[in-house]
Amino acid sequence: MRNDKRAAVVTAAAALCTVTGGGVMTAQAATPGQNQARTATAAKPAPAPTADSAARLTAKCPYPYVCFTKGTTILSKYKDAGYWQTLGPKGRTADSANNTRHDDVVYVRFSNAKTICMKPGQGWAFNGAHPRQVYISTSSTCK
Repeated sequence: MRNDKRAAVVTAAAALCTVTGGGVMTAQAATPGQNQARTATAAKPAPAPTADSAARLTAKCPYPYVCFTKGTTILSKYKDAGYWQTLGPKGRTADSANNTRHDDVVYVRFSNAKTICMKPGQGWAFNGAHPRQVYISTSSTCK
């Protein structure tokens, strides 16, 4: 990928994320005409997981699962709620995840101790981060 396209992708990804207290990342819609210089500055630290509305939906993750994918291949899927589950060796190599559940949020913890919250129906691209654990909550909102 050329550098100018890579910068556009990083800028778009940064516009979708915001870090909230406790290191939990939640998706945020970008506003048209957002200051690109400010967005590019926010993207400079380390690559972080980003919301991706098409986040590997092409992998066809079935309801009611949370699927961890690499490209269009489903590596692992989870549906049990209420406790932290450690991903197996395949799941830890995933580059994205998709939450097909209608009313439940999903937390994904990474090897760097950061945690993201995926809203119902949301997918994420991990941008080089390594997922380690998943928690499917019966709550419909990220906390």
